[in-house]
Amino acid sequence: MKRPVAVIVDAPAAVPQDIVDKFDIGVVPLHAIIDGKDYPETEVDMDWLLKRLAQKGDLPTTSATSIGEFLVAYEKAAESAESIVSFHMTSRFTKTYESAVEASKMCMEKHPGLRIEPVDTLTVEAGEMPIAMKAARLAMDGVGFDEVVKKAYEVRDAICSLYCFETLFFRDKGGRIFKAKAWAESEEQSATGFKAMIEVDHSTDGTVNLVARARAKRQLINKMVTIATDRIGEGSLSGAIVHIGAEEDAQYLKHLLEDKVDVDELVISHGRAVTAIQNGLGFVTFGFYKV
Repeated sequence: MKRPVAVIVDAPAAVPQDIVDKFDIGVVPLHAIIDGKDYPETEVDMDWLLKRLAQKGDLPTTSATSIGEFLVAYEKAAESAESIVSFHMTSRFTKTYESAVEASKMCMEKHPGLRIEPVDTLTVEAGEMPIAMKAARLAMDGVGFDEVVKKAYEVRDAICSLYCFETLFFRDKGGRIFKAKAWAESEEQSATGFKAMIEVDHSTDGTVNLVARARAKRQLINKMVTIATDRIGEGSLSGAIVHIGAEEDAQYLKHLLEDKVDVDELVISHGRAVTAIQNGLGFVTFGFYKV
């Protein structure tokens, strides 16, 4: 007997493997282009990649998931599920969502009765993870397609997703700097050492909104906590922290949050290759919503 709903998510959401296994989540990678060779990001050795990025020379690039890869993932999911909900990083940054939409149309034409909902999460990493996890829990509990889709969009629209950078160098070189371009140019020209924080979520329409700059990253992490405290109020927080080589900062953020708000769930995860290439070492992102 098939289950009602299968859940698929982009690898940049950085859902920990134990949660992937527990809720039977399908993971589809984006790609890292390193020295002219194309690698699914899930196959890249992260220790090697971080050492390479630290040199800031001959930088790897990234590319979107293909329509064919999504077709394979959807076909596999359709073997054991009556419907599929898949979650993708903001379409403002990549064509991955577009590929998912095209693949879903092709797959549904091949399998009459199969329902697929590709979701543009309008965020990524720590913002994307809680949306996919909520849907996966509901799916595991046997909730139907319509309700899973409805709840997924409700969480997406409620997510606040904040991004703190050690440097904007990698984001600028990768072409995903948007409104923070002036900050990146200032950093390069003056070497003032300012750290930057941006927001990317439903409230920013999936693109970059500038939040703050500070001389120390911990100042920005403290501001993340202030923002979360204001938005959560008397409610409870559910969310995720994703980092690149910044475990101490991630734990510091988690401990501060636990002191300031009622935490229902807060998952810490190390980002994958595409996140590292696009954002660099020391990157910390925090996505949350009120439950």
